[in-house]
Amino acid sequence: MGKGYLSSTFAAIKNVVVVLNFLSLLSGFILIVVGYYLTSTEAEVSLVTSSAIKYRFPHVLISLGGLISLVSFLGCYGAANQKITFLKVYVISLFICIIIQIIIGSVAFAYHQDVDSILDRSWSKAFRDDKQLIADVEQYFRCCGFNSLSDRAVPPCRYYTPCYASMKDSLTYSLQTIGIVGVVLGILELICLLLAAVLIIHIIRIHREEPNERQALLAETRRLDDAIRQTYERRCRLHSS
Repeated sequence: MGKGYLSSTFAAIKNVVVVLNFLSLLSGFILIVVGYYLTSTEAEVSLVTSSAIKYRFPHVLISLGGLISLVSFLGCYGAANQKITFLKVYVISLFICIIIQIIIGSVAFAYHQDVDSILDRSWSKAFRDDKQLIADVEQYFRCCGFNSLSDRAVPPCRYYTPCYASMKDSLTYSLQTIGIVGVVLGILELICLLLAAVLIIHIIRIHREEPNERQALLAETRRLDDAIRQTYERRCRLHSS
C-alpha cells in the first residue's frame, strides 16, 4: 500500500510538472508577444533605456520569452518521459531564468519608482545627442516638446500637446505589464523548480531500488526452483521405494 501511494504521488507530481511547464510555455509565448508589442513603441523605450542600460527591453523580453519556452519544453519532455538528464538541465536552466527575471524585475521596479526624472534626463540627453529620436517620439505620440510645446521640442512640430503625459502613461503601462508577467512566471517557475527537484530525487530513488528489486525477484525465483526440485526429488524417492 505504501509503495502504491508513492507511485500515485510520483504520478501526480509528474503530471503537475507537465501542466505547469505547459502553462509556463504559454507564458513564454506571451512574453514574446509583449516584447513585439513594445517594439511598436521602440522610440519611447530607446529614449528611456539609452541613458541607463545598453540594450532595449523589447529585445530582452523576446529573448527571455524564447528561453523560457525552450526551458519549459525541456521540463515537459523530461517529466513526461522521466528523463533525469533533461530534468537536471531543466532545473539549472530554470534557476538561471529566475535570476535573469529578478534582475529585469529590479530594473523595471527602479524605473517605475523614478519615471519622472528618468524621462527628463533621457529627453535632455536625446535632445543633445540624437534629435531624430525625439522627432520619432513626437511623431509616435503626436505631441510636441516635453513639459510644454517649447520645452526642448524638435521642429517641425505639428501637434499641440506636450509629450510628457503620454510617455509617462505608456512607459508606466509597459513596466506594469513586465512586472505582472514576471511575477506570474516567477511563481510558476519556482513551483516547477521545487517539484522538478522532488521528481529528480524520486527517480534517483527508483533507479537505486530497481537493482534490489531485481535481486529480490531473482532470489525468490531461485527459492521456488529449489522448492520445486526438492518436491520432485521427494516424489521420485517415494516412487522408487
